[in-house]
Amino acid sequence: MKAQINNVCIRGCEPKTNRNGEGYLLVRFEESTGAPAELVDKNMSRREYYKRDMIGDITIDIQMGKWTNIRIVDFRER
Repeated sequence: MKAQINNVCIRGCEPKTNRNGEGYLLVRFEESTGAPAELVDKNMSRREYYKRDMIGDITIDIQMGKWTNIRIVDFRER
């Protein structure tokens, strides 16, 4: 299932590496209500888009099963 979070304010991102050696970005942002959140983006090439105070829309992919997995699949600057 895909969803969109509109008018997010990026607070930064941090590159990380999982146990298998694959890189990902931990993206910190605030939604329109000001609530802080963190999501994973597996596309390392989008790192340049996650600059502090950038406003945009995030498209997320939600996979539900035994565990719920939510990750960023697209970011569009406003």
